[in-house]
Amino acid sequence: MTSPARVLVVSGSAGHGHVKAGEAVTAALQERHPHLVVEHWDALDHMPRWYATLYRGSYLWLVDRHPHLWRRVYESSDRTHPWLGHVLTRWAGGRFVADVAAFRPDLVLCTHFLAPEVLSAAIARGKIDVRVEIVVTDHDAHRSWHWPHVRHAHVASEVIAGRFRLKYGMPAQAVTVTGIPVRKPFGEVRDVTATRARYGLDPQRPTMLFLSGGFAAGPVREAIAGLWARRPDLQVFAVCGTNQRIRRAIERLDRPAGALLHALGFVPDVPDLMAASDLVVSKSGGITTSECMALGRPMLVSGHIAGQEERNADAIMEAGAGVRALSADELIHRALTLLDDPAALGRMAARAKAFGRPGAAAAVADRVAASLVPAVVPWGPRFHGAP
Repeated sequence: MTSPARVLVVSGSAGHGHVKAGEAVTAALQERHPHLVVEHWDALDHMPRWYATLYRGSYLWLVDRHPHLWRRVYESSDRTHPWLGHVLTRWAGGRFVADVAAFRPDLVLCTHFLAPEVLSAAIARGKIDVRVEIVVTDHDAHRSWHWPHVRHAHVASEVIAGRFRLKYGMPAQAVTVTGIPVRKPFGEVRDVTATRARYGLDPQRPTMLFLSGGFAAGPVREAIAGLWARRPDLQVFAVCGTNQRIRRAIERLDRPAGALLHALGFVPDVPDLMAASDLVVSKSGGITTSECMALGRPMLVSGHIAGQEERNADAIMEAGAGVRALSADELIHRALTLLDDPAALGRMAARAKAFGRPGAAAAVADRVAASLVPAVVPWGPRFHGAP
């Protein structure tokens, strides 16, 4: 009796999107292919603590405090892999490689680019023999994802697939368009009436969802106050995550008579809130945009990290599934224009739905599972000897 195939899904917690994608694919593999042995790791949990702290901290410091410097890093590393960083990563990755070898996976599926960098170098040195595949979590073909021993890429769109083939010479069959994986609830029909009733909202009034990661407290308040000045009937969800300062600032807003506002912290029912909203305001992270599109919710892109999130915003604009609004006054104008024209808003929602790929995690899981099925050699006719 043969042992079940083993799949290791590896993400990286520099930002939350890569981990969410890893969780989505892991859940799809476990649900759809229970015969497989599947585990999900954060690569940084298997690296030295000093390296994980430096890796996470330097990324957040650059994108939050020095976005212009981050742009230079992003663009230069797309031309060539930075040799000093690569040497440091290889040196720090010894434990990770050893842990992977001990798990004995038949396939390592990476939703972050750190793991393929470490494993490809180890494969080249003969330290490990494992099949490595990637799930690209943005609408870009950045060089950080491609390494010599990456066998297959799952990507967001045909445009990105074409870029991987042309830029890196990957064979056509080594790149599959699956979309960016999102968790299963984002692909399910949500009960909008029940959600609005749960939060005391009027089903006939317009509703907007602000995901505050793309805003500082001031612009959020300014945008909501400006919208209420023209549309006091607007109902607002503002999800602030763990940032209590922003949440308190929003809660203190002066409200017109009858205005409805829910300033929320970390909430588990984001799919319901998205589905119950006519517009979603957020920065264009790869997973957030994919979640919105999966539910058919048009986006007002309120900000983006230089590089990958700009590419995500560009993809949404090209699909006609949202608009960019990088300042509070522009957001107010864009939102009011759409809210005052329900037909235009409906068309944008339909384009978002058409652009979305709610089954991306299942598509990745099914392709991986199919690739692990051993080829069956058909038996020829039984030999009965000479007549």
